[in-house]
Amino acid sequence: MPDKAVICAKLEVMLGYYQELRQVVEKITIDNYKKDILIKRTIEREIQLIVESATDINNMLLKKIDKGPAKDYFNSFIDLAENNIIEMDFALQIAPSTGLRNILVHEYNRIDDNIVFNSIENIIKYYKRYFEEISEYLGCV
Repeated sequence: MPDKAVICAKLEVMLGYYQELRQVVEKITIDNYKKDILIKRTIEREIQLIVESATDINNMLLKKIDKGPAKDYFNSFIDLAENNIIEMDFALQIAPSTGLRNILVHEYNRIDDNIVFNSIENIIKYYKRYFEEISEYLGCV
């Protein structure tokens, strides 16, 4: 069973990815995003790492409270809400980011630059809140 220190450490790693993403997107425009393959791939990878870290944390939290792993990434957020770790309205806002992660990783469809670029703002907003709420829940310093 994962202990608090292990989960808090994983949360810190996720925060590092989050801060890297914020730095990369600070002054980016859609035109720059589309033209610069290195920026594009960096942003895609940072989003993937953030979402994967959060879902790992979700499953660690669920295991810690003896609820077992979620059936998929999306439901890991819903399961947290059902166990009063985060609010359900927030779970329903952040959970769809797992679909973007799946597209980026598996390239189910050709990756739509507009969708990824337009998702950045929500990724930044939702994962900031996620970090704050999970840190508070665990008492991470």
